[in-house]
Amino acid sequence: MNKKFDLILFDLDGTLFDTTDTILNSIEATIKLLGLRELTKEEVGSFIGPPVVTSLKKFYPYMSDEEIDNVCKEYRKYYIDNELLKAELFPGMLEVLKELKANNYKIALATYKLMRCVTPLFDDKDVTKYFDTLRGSTSEIGMTKTDIMKLAISDCNITDMDKVCMIGDTEHDLRGAINCNLPFLGVTYGAGFKGLTDEEKNYSKLIGMVDRAIDILDKV
Repeated sequence: MNKKFDLILFDLDGTLFDTTDTILNSIEATIKLLGLRELTKEEVGSFIGPPVVTSLKKFYPYMSDEEIDNVCKEYRKYYIDNELLKAELFPGMLEVLKELKANNYKIALATYKLMRCVTPLFDDKDVTKYFDTLRGSTSEIGMTKTDIMKLAISDCNITDMDKVCMIGDTEHDLRGAINCNLPFLGVTYGAGFKGLTDEEKNYSKLIGMVDRAIDILDKV
């Protein structure tokens, strides 16, 4: 490999793991369980990408913060109990992780996903060993993707941002890269990029987009 970076930051949902069905199944089950207004398939599908709380506030604006929090708790309980470990790495991703590790890259996770979901999933799929650090959301309110990415970079003691590449599948990942002034590689096999701003489309450190996980190796 022609090594271009020292640290690779990965998003989780839609980048490392195919979690679409597990998330959508959990959203639909929670809505039914709590007797909430039914959503269309398109509306349910839009939960892929942003934090669950953001989507809930969009579709149930009449709910109080406390009510939204209770829905999130029910969703997470159902997800962890019934769907979490059904997710699988995208085809070729295990080979990517092995190759990066063999070539002495530092590898980090930066995800909105709660750490109490991340840890059991990574342990079950036996991929924790490839990562230098795992950073996800905690119970703290207001944690952004940028916050999480900065923590992961700090964990790895990297100071040159041009030596860090963020890899993700949504505009939230790209926005985090812009905020941290990082090179960014997009993957198109996940949720996809919807409604990008001109700034995001024209970001000078956008490396490109890949359609398959294995193609990541040619870009980093």
